Amino acid sequence: MPTASSRSTASPSSPRGPEVPPALRALAEAGWALVRQAPSARVGLARLAGVVDPGALPTAIREPIARELEAARAAACEPLEAAAVKRVASAFDDFDPDPIAIRAAAQTHRGTVDGVPVAIRIRRPGLERSVRNDLALLDTLAPALRAALPRADAGALLRSAREQLLDELDFEHEASMQRRVARALRGIDGLVVPAVHSDLCAEDVLVAELLDGETLADGARPSDPAAAARTLVAAHVAAARAGFALVDARPGHVVVLADGRIGLLGVGMARPVGRDRVGRAFDALAALRGADESSFPGTAAEYAVARSALGPLVEGEARLDATALRCALRRALPALELAPQVEPQADDLWLARAAGQLVATLARLEASADWPALVASS
Repeated sequence: MPTASSRSTASPSSPRGPEVPPALRALAEAGWALVRQAPSARVGLARLAGVVDPGALPTAIREPIARELEAARAAACEPLEAAAVKRVASAFDDFDPDPIAIRAAAQTHRGTVDGVPVAIRIRRPGLERSVRNDLALLDTLAPALRAALPRADAGALLRSAREQLLDELDFEHEASMQRRVARALRGIDGLVVPAVHSDLCAEDVLVAELLDGETLADGARPSDPAAAARTLVAAHVAAARAGFALVDARPGHVVVLADGRIGLLGVGMARPVGRDRVGRAFDALAALRGADESSFPGTAAEYAVARSALGPLVEGEARLDATALRCALRRALPALELAPQVEPQADDLWLARAAGQLVATLARLEASADWPALVASS
């Protein structure tokens, strides 16, 4: 299995890299076993494939992880049966039966409503039932999670994960959340969040304004990468201050529009988070930038882990690209031995997921900035 404990085989005499602590390795292996056992887990792996840039991974684990993610994406993206599509098509003035996107959880078609182009996303039939059945397996992770993070509330973390997984399959919930988040982001220059057609949405159908453009995952690049980076950072900061973590703002959801603006899909997947945890995260970033451990709102272990991983990225102007991410991962590995001293709450993990996706997305732009200062000024 591809785990963080994989080693380079470049040379028998090569120095061995830092070892992953046994408890964390056991958690990774338990998680991988669950993924292999739960059919619906291919959805998560396929989504992860759209986030991870293989070039950002350390050489020792790059090939096996890239291979597994690509296999998951290919296996999860079979077209829907015609009957499932036809059931939805009749509600629209015009409906193109040829999909514009096929993803692990849904298939998207082009249509029109009152002459206006829309994107019609149809959930895969049977997916919710499959996920609900597989969620029972999450509890099998509890012992390994408690061993790896003894100071965390494993039950609370797993309950939060279960809630989010179910919310992500409810397109009516997603439509409602997209409207809420769009209101929080409406003042950001250069950003477009597609408007939702609530009256046409259902539990398994989401209808929203069609954004015409290519995504970062497709290889599109804005004419001004630095401006696009500022827009994306501003969106994440505004959402967080409003109490939302943008947990699905991956490269495939960042659309480069013809007029230079940036379209942001997937905001309906946002997870509500406590503003106290948001404030704590911003305070932590400020302390890291100033190398001020005394003002860091967490344990010494948490400070050491974050400071070790982020390194130059929080020390001033820095280029964020695949090389920077690869170096950050290498720096983070030795700090994993401090994991038993970390005390994450569920909201912290959602904010971390949002931040991780933002960083992975920004790396596609290959822009330079004083990233902590940009966050503080957004």
